[in-house]
Amino acid sequence: MIKEFEGIIPKLDEKIYIADGAKIIGDVTMKEYSSIWFNTVVRGDVNRIEIGCYTNIQDNSVVHVADDFPTIIGDFVTVGHNVTLHGCTIEDHCLIGMSATILNGAFVGKGSIIAAGALVKENHIIPPNSLVMGVPGKIVKTIPQNQDSIHAQALKYKTLWTERYNIMPNAGGERYKGDKII
Repeated sequence: MIKEFEGIIPKLDEKIYIADGAKIIGDVTMKEYSSIWFNTVVRGDVNRIEIGCYTNIQDNSVVHVADDFPTIIGDFVTVGHNVTLHGCTIEDHCLIGMSATILNGAFVGKGSIIAAGALVKENHIIPPNSLVMGVPGKIVKTIPQNQDSIHAQALKYKTLWTERYNIMPNAGGERYKGDKII
């Protein structure tokens, strides 16, 4: 479902995929080849959400904002199942593990990995190329700057929806797999 909020309609590139049950509301921008998977909620009601190209947000995740904190997600980011992103910034080429939570004002630097189940506290700054684990999340090591595996994971999701789900970008002129803006 794609829904306006207080007169603001999501700005969605024609070359994206939104799975059944996903909800995108309000001030949300999605760039090309990004995807939102089953039952994920992206709610730009009190601030804006920006989702970069080739970024995938997987099943049952929640992306929300706060009055003073938009949510900005870079290019080639993989967000695993059941993740909560709330008023935070995720730079390019990051991997956010399943059931991780990243809170208001947190900043995740380029090429970082947030492990499954980790909690990144409010206003915490994660430097580029960091591996974060635990509750609360702690940097356990610096990872090599080679982002090939994270980049490949993001490309895999673009391939998944275009080939295996038989959804071609802008197929038949229908931008959002037939969903209408309500």
